[in-house]
Amino acid sequence: MQEKKRSVYMEGVGWRHEKEASMLRRMEDHDYRGRSIYMLTLVTEGRERSLGTLRWPSGQPEKAYIEPSTLGRLVERCWNSIADYYPGVKPLALQLMPDHLHGLLFITKEQEAHLGHIVKGFKIGCTHALRNLEASAPAAGATELSAPNYNSANRTAHGTPKRAANGTAGGTAANQTEGKKLRSVFASGYQDSVLTGKGQLERMFAYIADNPQRLAMKRLNPERFRIQSLLIAGRNCQLVGNSELLTNPDKRAVIVHRRYTDEENARLREEWLACGERGGVLVSAAIAPKEKGVLREAMNRGYKIILLRENGFPELYKPSGEAFYACAEGILLQISPWNYHTEKRTITREQCLLLNALAEKIAAGH
Repeated sequence: MQEKKRSVYMEGVGWRHEKEASMLRRMEDHDYRGRSIYMLTLVTEGRERSLGTLRWPSGQPEKAYIEPSTLGRLVERCWNSIADYYPGVKPLALQLMPDHLHGLLFITKEQEAHLGHIVKGFKIGCTHALRNLEASAPAAGATELSAPNYNSANRTAHGTPKRAANGTAGGTAANQTEGKKLRSVFASGYQDSVLTGKGQLERMFAYIADNPQRLAMKRLNPERFRIQSLLIAGRNCQLVGNSELLTNPDKRAVIVHRRYTDEENARLREEWLACGERGGVLVSAAIAPKEKGVLREAMNRGYKIILLRENGFPELYKPSGEAFYACAEGILLQISPWNYHTEKRTITREQCLLLNALAEKIAAGH
């Protein structure tokens, strides 16, 4: 029997047929030479804050921006020049951060080079630009640097050797020095996401543009974005968010049992939302659909929430989307009584009972 293929919509591409979904960073059966839009994230070597400085007016993190360093401006130049070396590859957006960058790259037509080769070429270009910058720093007034070479073989995308101003192939003498390893701008590897959903491109543009604001909010409230450990109701738990919500004396556990009638559910819903309206905290694992509905309404209204999770937090975890802003505003605390895992699991009945019991104990102040 022929295997049934899964159809997915890719921004800028249309409908594609994949055999199956994959949780890997590199999608199985995806053509990384074909037409696609990618969201790329690259981090600097050693997480060095070399690309720019975060700035924002006093008390206005929503107006935060990144002031590029000299190296950051060179990285921007390299990014915007990718199409010169790989025709058909179009940079759509770039957001520098102090120690990493986010970029949107549109491969508009089939390429001979794999996406990984394109990214590697960009990184090599940045490293050569850094070497030129370091070599020219002692010279007074040395501000113009040679254009970066994006191909490790010192060739353009058409196979013609790229000649520098001094007539030698492959750039200046500074990047031709033998016996010295170039100090890299970026760490090895990169993260890519293939834009596969309708409307995802617009969301990614917004996400990239909002990164300075998000970083400013984290720096204003760093404790709300660290993974904390705390003994809660006799269990060692991991926390991310505003732990002060635990001290609020007005807390209600949002738990819906199957035995509840429609009238009981309606009454409890009103009581729970009234608690949120008066500044109390709603505590729930949000397992049942009606529990999810109450917490969704509470989040929409900006109420305080303690959310219990089946999974813990990875080492570099940071909340995403609305959860990020809720943590920054101090209205969300996430708690898990278990360590983080990467397995795809279905929550068990025993786990549901434990989370609900924990919610009741937290609401009772234990």
